[in-house]
Amino acid sequence: MNRDSAPPAILVVSHTHWDREWYHSAVRFRQRLVPLVDELLCRAPDEPPFLLDGQTIILEDYLAVRPDARNALADALRDGRIEAGPWYVLADELIPGAEALIRNLLAGRRTLAQLAGTDPPPVLYSPDAFGHPAALPLLASEFGCPSIVVWRGFGGSRWPDGDAARWRAPDGTAALLYHLPPDGYEFGSNLPVDHGAARARWRTMIETVGPRCRLGVVLLMNGADHHAAQADLPAAIAALRAAAAPSLVRQVGLRQAAEELTTRAAGRTLPEVHGELRESLGYTWSLQGTLAVRAALKRRAARLERALLRDVEPWLAMARSHPGAPTPPVEHAAWKSLLRCHPHDTLCGCSIDAVARAMAVRLDGGEAEADELRARALEALVGHDPDAAAGRRRDWTAAVLVRNRAPRARSGVAELELLDFVRDVPVGPGSAFADPPARPDEGVTLDGGATAYQVLATGEHIDLVESPRHYPDADLVRVRRVVAWVPHVPSYGITPLSIGRGVSPAPAGAVRGEERDGAIVLENEHLRLECRDGVPSIVSRAERTIVRRLLELEDAGDAGDTYTPSLIEPVVRCDRAAAARLVHAGPLRAELGLEYLLLVPRATARGGRAPELVELPIAVSCILDAGAEFVRLRIRGDNAARDHRLRILLDGGAGPGRVYADAAFGPVERIPTEVPPELAVRERPLPTAPLHRYVSVFGERTGATVFGDGLTEYEALSDGSIAVTLLRAVGALSRTDLPERPGHAGWPAETPEAQCLGPFECELSLMVHGARSDAEIDRIERTADDVLVPLTGDTHRALLRVPDPVVGPALEGAGLAFGACKRSDDGEWVVLRCVNLLAQAVQGAWRLPAPPRAARASRLDERVGDALPVSGDTVTFTAPPRGVVTLLVR
Repeated sequence: MNRDSAPPAILVVSHTHWDREWYHSAVRFRQRLVPLVDELLCRAPDEPPFLLDGQTIILEDYLAVRPDARNALADALRDGRIEAGPWYVLADELIPGAEALIRNLLAGRRTLAQLAGTDPPPVLYSPDAFGHPAALPLLASEFGCPSIVVWRGFGGSRWPDGDAARWRAPDGTAALLYHLPPDGYEFGSNLPVDHGAARARWRTMIETVGPRCRLGVVLLMNGADHHAAQADLPAAIAALRAAAAPSLVRQVGLRQAAEELTTRAAGRTLPEVHGELRESLGYTWSLQGTLAVRAALKRRAARLERALLRDVEPWLAMARSHPGAPTPPVEHAAWKSLLRCHPHDTLCGCSIDAVARAMAVRLDGGEAEADELRARALEALVGHDPDAAAGRRRDWTAAVLVRNRAPRARSGVAELELLDFVRDVPVGPGSAFADPPARPDEGVTLDGGATAYQVLATGEHIDLVESPRHYPDADLVRVRRVVAWVPHVPSYGITPLSIGRGVSPAPAGAVRGEERDGAIVLENEHLRLECRDGVPSIVSRAERTIVRRLLELEDAGDAGDTYTPSLIEPVVRCDRAAAARLVHAGPLRAELGLEYLLLVPRATARGGRAPELVELPIAVSCILDAGAEFVRLRIRGDNAARDHRLRILLDGGAGPGRVYADAAFGPVERIPTEVPPELAVRERPLPTAPLHRYVSVFGERTGATVFGDGLTEYEALSDGSIAVTLLRAVGALSRTDLPERPGHAGWPAETPEAQCLGPFECELSLMVHGARSDAEIDRIERTADDVLVPLTGDTHRALLRVPDPVVGPALEGAGLAFGACKRSDDGEWVVLRCVNLLAQAVQGAWRLPAPPRAARASRLDERVGDALPVSGDTVTFTAPPRGVVTLLVR
């Protein structure tokens, strides 16, 4: 394989692979990190570099305990004795979206710049992620990294042999892919000092890496999980040099190694690979079975990611010059709360229960940060001064701020929360004796009665009106959760609707629910949903498609661990609801409530199935809104069973077809591969795959798309239906005797909380549409916004006036998907990003609220590029096929 006549050169990179939390908690591992870094800072200046695993969060963890060592650490980073980055955390790369990976790299770069004023090594070093997205070469290139170093997800019979290849992203961008040996980043750990042992070790090494060497150089990672620098490394290197002669052995850092790999690859003919790296059959474990472990936490992480991207960053960008707008460091802190949940052992759920609990606490914090950031940004945008309002309660006026979290104007059903004052709630001395009068319920109107609404639920709670220089004002309020038809909300805009007292008119609507001829029927102009004898069916008028069985529930035993499912029979299926009722009859929202009861065999001590049955009640709400082209399914259950996998099977009537799943920077086609049994001995391939926002099945005439709100695992079945995993309940971090993956993938530990006992909930939606075409690709993307970021609004009770509408940036161009609208890291620009989902170039434009002073092209790393054409309030551009276009405007 080595095309050079000379023996390969060996580049030894000393490192530690630092799983921040895994079989111990983060604070316990941090206690081991501090002496490791202390020791590095005491080394002689001429010693070779040491890599802190390609992530900068390790630096923060160390300084949290040793703030006195900040200058010494900064010096070591500047002179290259210690290397870190480019990532903030070594994240799972298949579950988070592309923008989260970008924020990860931005945070890593920012951490190094603030600490040491230096840049990270120019390589995407990802030594242990459980697979990699197809767009990673684009991410690498646009962050100035010409090479990528990986281990899992590549290698084996599917891929070209050898340790180097050109990896090409869907847009055509290529990066050098360097592949670690089968033992990965541990291949060069604990090098022997004894010369006889060194010769034996070298023979094993060269037999492994020699035939694979394509560049005349081998990257030998000297380290392992949580290992400090090898104590006797100089003697070990001397022994290796003697054993490896005439191969040259050099100690280098990751920066120098990456530069040498890139230089040697220049001009060489290398095999080219495309697509996701998710399979390493016969080479190493890819561990693709973690996608549904601790599903509730994954769903919360996905929802927080979407909130930051779609409902926080854009408002902050629009409000950046307004008084009272939150500052960038506060925004960065919210992102870090989420990013600290993204390391692969954390987000994937293959860790002890204490780690999962810590992740839940971080998500609590991140959700609170996102809510506060959004509230303050919206107040700044509408010109509300909470300090001025605090002393003028008599002047308060209430309004709902309906916000559109999409870069196009929209109309339709908006989900609103209306608050109506009942009485004051005194706090402090004397409050126990106060008895403020309650205000009677006289009804509530919206926009003077011009906007009618349908009530979904009512209740009461305490609402706080807060300001920076006053104690909160606490009131008991009536809460009406309603849907209203809002005829127009501008792109990334806010439409205020005043709240008054009185009787709201009945809304005119276009959806109806009724009981008819022994069935419950929901219908609007696009869809008809019917439930007869507990079986829901659906008819798409536009596609002339009839789906006679919309959904089915499936449960199977699972004797696996957090890394790998090991499914066992019997498989329990239920396609008929035990009870059905009409919850809402319209006219804006119709809802069908279905009650299912699965009888699941009880798990035995080792994951088997006993004759006794456990009841698994599941409620499914089928929701059809006026004007909607999709059915929304809200699922709630109470898990009392252990060691099992619960899925919902959704059929959109497309039949068997091609499967395209949303992924980083646009959908990718996923084609099942046939694997001979002899290649699946070390790890059996799984039919499941990562689920981002949606997955589509396209038949010859029609198609169907399932949208998810944070569940992360699906399987495309042979009949064209999509199975989405609701939960996978297991009780062990790692088992050693699984037929699907013999051997421990992690340290054995019990994980009783990974059984996910108790209540759970999630949401999916289904759309029936046409066969795959550019128009349908664009339609699915727009529907994803309607499903996942619908029109919504909250009541602001302390406004001094009803504000004017707010208009934000609008994205124009069929097939262009929103990527980001955010403040640049340096605070000088607004970053606007979109993705071309089509296979041909698209002429696009961003229409801005006001003419920009400047517009420049940019990379993902926000590097300022060439000037772009501006015409009035519009910036035009050409998006290349499957390309990502980033602009900077101000």
